Amino acid sequence: LPALPQRPLLVELAHDLWADPAVAALWLGGSLARGVGDAHSDVDLRIALTPPAPVPDTLPASAHRLTARMTYCFTYRIAADAVLHHMLLDDGQIYDLWVQTTAREPSREARLVLGCRDEALASKLNGGEDPSVQFKLADPEEIRQVIGGFWMNLRKHRKVLARGLTLIAWEGEHRLRQDLLRLWYVETTGFDCGPLSSMTIHSLTPMVRALEAVHKGAALKALGRSSETAAEFGETVESVCVEGVRVGRSLAERLGFDYP
Repeated sequence: LPALPQRPLLVELAHDLWADPAVAALWLGGSLARGVGDAHSDVDLRIALTPPAPVPDTLPASAHRLTARMTYCFTYRIAADAVLHHMLLDDGQIYDLWVQTTAREPSREARLVLGCRDEALASKLNGGEDPSVQFKLADPEEIRQVIGGFWMNLRKHRKVLARGLTLIAWEGEHRLRQDLLRLWYVETTGFDCGPLSSMTIHSLTPMVRALEAVHKGAALKALGRSSETAAEFGETVESVCVEGVRVGRSLAERLGFDYP
């Protein structure tokens, strides 16, 4: 395991789980499994229990170190044979503890196997690779709709500013920035990452890296500073809109549609 702040607890937890006879396999997923984790990486820990008993909604007793340090946990019932515990610990670490039976196929991801007592499952755990982030080629009509939505959101943004609803204006500014990031990515790569509101850190990373390579610090400047007053909201949105005009017209010419 890498020498990161997550390691001490993870080593102790792994020993506890491996001492549990119900645990047939134990492995890591995510960035720690790929060997690219850092001090801020979540711990994606996976365990497999011997069937036929269904996986309970509660944490295994052998995971008591997590239970003792957990401040909050979202538990997602995936199926009768799989449960995900998404938890925040008292030191800020995030653990995703996936519990399944040995009869279930392991999820598609890079895996670092810590131990396995089940030969059939062991053969399935060997190897593994994270699914790559795939963005589709930009569709002209869809991008035209994004640009049209950008200007509609601007009108709504001005409406709430005029009415003194500055807390709502923050949300409008956020949506304009998201649209601009999406349009930038289309201009930079020819591919469409889709709405940013449905993306994760994993899917946003290649998009942001591509933009940083081309725009560098200019991107942050164009997105504008944080706003506290109505006047500052107006200044920020002006900056976003100037760039929105430029990239919108550039894409209209490149993709062959009438600029709205």
